[in-house]
Amino acid sequence: MSVRGRLLLALVSTGLICYFAVGSLLGRALGDSTYSQLGIFNEVLSLVINAYVEPVNLDRTMRGAELGLTEALDGDSSYLDDATARIVRKPEREEGDVGLIVTRRFGFLMVVSPRKGSPADKAGIRTGDLLKTIDGRHTRTLASVMGDRMLHGAPGSVVKLAILRQSNEPIEFDLTRERLQPVLPHGEMLADGTGLLRIAEFPEGTADAARGEIESLRHSGAQRLVLDIRQAAYGSPTEAIAVANFFIHDGVLTRLASRHGGEKAFDADPALQLWDNPVVALIDTGTAGPGEILAAALAGAQRASLVGTRTFGRAGVTRLFPLQDGALLLTVSKYLTPKGDSIHGEGVAPTVVVRNANQDTGQSSKGDPVLDKGIEILTHPPAKADSEAS
Repeated sequence: MSVRGRLLLALVSTGLICYFAVGSLLGRALGDSTYSQLGIFNEVLSLVINAYVEPVNLDRTMRGAELGLTEALDGDSSYLDDATARIVRKPEREEGDVGLIVTRRFGFLMVVSPRKGSPADKAGIRTGDLLKTIDGRHTRTLASVMGDRMLHGAPGSVVKLAILRQSNEPIEFDLTRERLQPVLPHGEMLADGTGLLRIAEFPEGTADAARGEIESLRHSGAQRLVLDIRQAAYGSPTEAIAVANFFIHDGVLTRLASRHGGEKAFDADPALQLWDNPVVALIDTGTAGPGEILAAALAGAQRASLVGTRTFGRAGVTRLFPLQDGALLLTVSKYLTPKGDSIHGEGVAPTVVVRNANQDTGQSSKGDPVLDKGIEILTHPPAKADSEAS
């Protein structure tokens, strides 16, 4: 038994005495409800150790308890044992990647979004897929940050994934890791003076590239703009906030809230607005992080209708807290809409709901009902009364 295990056993053996001795103090410091829950936990642990049919491995039991504490939080918060913490503390991940952004949901690692053009994207892995195993290791007890490290490796190496989708049988994928290049914004002209700006992710340099694409579209005769941020989940919130300012003249773009630090508002700079013509933004469940921060800013300023489906709801900032044995990764702040509603855990709702059935089924098709609806709204905007009624 480890030093921690022996210490815990000693604590449990005297736990009930301490519990009643300092009960009134704990009640005042933590509140009656917290005091009661700590007492229940102490009783459960004592019974497990002393009454279970077989001798209990205390280290394993406490590991389960530690995992359970963070399992009730969001998908990015997790207890890391010492071995995992050492891996996560390494400043750089290996250069090879398959392009999956993951979090924890439903007891597994879940795909938030595959990066555009990545091995995972080309293989057909999509938002909502559950990773059952990575190289044979089950993800039920795997922190999302550790899953991310396991998906990285030497370029050219292969990672084996078992994915749960709609059927009970896992789908096997062998993905070869690559050095992924950042995907910068790309603009193109559509019919009738409509420009299309696709932002697949938000790496460093996104705002500068988007500025150039917007100016190019304007010079090409664009009078209205479709902003496609579907599946945009990777990158920096700072880049997304800068892009939002290109469309918004004044007011709050987003807010960053923490429990003890209050809220920080990011205000628009009128001198940075580039586009004041009509805009529609396309979103989906794979829009997360920087993508949904941008979507929320546009909706909050009433600068764009959002067309598609609700975004993923993953817009938090994590911090790693070292422990005597391992570490604790916690979400310590989260991004809010301009009005102060939470994006993290909630997502951003579309103005007009349009589902892309081809994406849901994984089938390929030239049709894009979400884009078609966005163009329709721009070229044939609804009357104000109709818009308010909807």
